[in-house]
Amino acid sequence: MAKLPVHVVVLNYNGAEDTIACIRSLQSVVDPVLEIVVVDNASTDDSVLQLHGAFPGLTLIESPRNTGYSGGNNLGIRHSLAQGAEYVLVMNNDVTVTPDFLLPMIALFDKDRSIGVATCKVHYQSRRDKVFAGAGRFNWWLCTGMNKGGYIERYFRNGREEIVDFACGVLFLVRREVFEVAGYLDERYFMYFEDVEFSRRVVKHFRMGYTPLGVVFHKSGGGTSIRSYTKLYNYYHTRNRLLTFSEDVRIYRWYVVAFTLANVIVKSAIQLPNGLKGPRNAWEQISALWRGFADGMSLMKGGSQKKV
Repeated sequence: MAKLPVHVVVLNYNGAEDTIACIRSLQSVVDPVLEIVVVDNASTDDSVLQLHGAFPGLTLIESPRNTGYSGGNNLGIRHSLAQGAEYVLVMNNDVTVTPDFLLPMIALFDKDRSIGVATCKVHYQSRRDKVFAGAGRFNWWLCTGMNKGGYIERYFRNGREEIVDFACGVLFLVRREVFEVAGYLDERYFMYFEDVEFSRRVVKHFRMGYTPLGVVFHKSGGGTSIRSYTKLYNYYHTRNRLLTFSEDVRIYRWYVVAFTLANVIVKSAIQLPNGLKGPRNAWEQISALWRGFADGMSLMKGGSQKKV
């Protein structure tokens, strides 16, 4: 079992309450030793003051601008590697952990040196019996990464360790060599689908492992159903699907475009009943979907990036 400290990178943006809860849960971990690094992604509230007040001496990196999930986490990853980190855990700030969640992931590395990324079982905080993410695979038909199998198969597969080809961005543990060989998170994404792109890049050089023996709990800020998805989720999830596959073979790119267009149409239709309660909100959600599609198509063709 590895005894080196694990550096934990937690990204904060106007979310001090969640980040404080996350850090307090991390402080319950005795083994291995953790070096917690918080990156504040140019919060517009008093997050920095709250975090310093709650945790004097906390390693807190203040980004001069909001560079999204990838850019903010890369700041923390580079800092950790500069401090000599051999393992870096990237996790969302709205995650709380169990005291022994890391040991099974480190055990995967010890058992198989070809594994470069490890992940564990993620449950919803609001429904602790429901799995948010577990054993992941890339689904060519749905053009994304997802839990293996349907609802029945998911519970069986999520109950055993296995090699996977997708690690959900909510939480993943990475060996130093992975960043040195495969590179950092792609900062073009801002948020969503960067985990799909990173996973596809990593598996060209390393294997990725999943263990159900480590358990964490995720708040899920993007929403839990189509009608509750945020405007940012609708925009970036649509745009970044197209960006992710912009360099795949032409026939698959065409399929991704057709699938994404159908996805936007269906989600727009589902949003329409919301217009009865609040026309402006429904229009904003539908507009975010279509702007995401248009900007994604522009990126596929090599056009300029836009940020919502």
